[in-house]
Amino acid sequence: MTNSINYNSNGNRQMDFQGAQPMNAVRSTKQMISTVHALVGGILFGVGVCVFALHFLFDNNTAALTLQITGGSLVLPGIIELIIAAFFRRSARREEAKLARLKADGLSFPAEITRIQRHVGIHFVHSYPIYAECSYKNNEGKTCLVKSPSFLCENVHMLPYSTATPGTPNYGNYSALVYVNPYNPQDYAVEVFTQTMETQGVYDYR
Repeated sequence: MTNSINYNSNGNRQMDFQGAQPMNAVRSTKQMISTVHALVGGILFGVGVCVFALHFLFDNNTAALTLQITGGSLVLPGIIELIIAAFFRRSARREEAKLARLKADGLSFPAEITRIQRHVGIHFVHSYPIYAECSYKNNEGKTCLVKSPSFLCENVHMLPYSTATPGTPNYGNYSALVYVNPYNPQDYAVEVFTQTMETQGVYDYR
């Protein structure tokens, strides 16, 4: 990979070496899963509590019992969803902390994306979780193979099997940097960026 990437103050949005195209960090799959489960869990828990509380307004024992059972049956899965959300959020934060640590203390190398793999059977509306397999050369000139965390692809046509030229994967919309612990090459973090495509306006005065 020939592009070199420069960070600005927030480290999330950057330009390539020619300053022509802005680069944005990809979205974490774990963070998205956490958000979805937190939303579903919060809705179920809130509705369940409201339904359960309604039983105080009824004198009929059967109606009150029905509301208690219904509210409880909504609260329980809501709690489970929130627990799942907390698990994925904690995992995503560990990845973020590791990346921040290696950015500060590790060595950085431009990486070449050799393969992008989709997690089959999983998607979020129009987004698909994928991960990138990369290679880079260390300071000794040795080629090292690494893998990125899972991230979301918003355009299925950017996946390898949907490229314009069949059988020829094109990862030009993505770039990657590898941060490595100088004392332990197995302690690494891969940061993937996607290039923002700018649409050129066409003015027809015919």
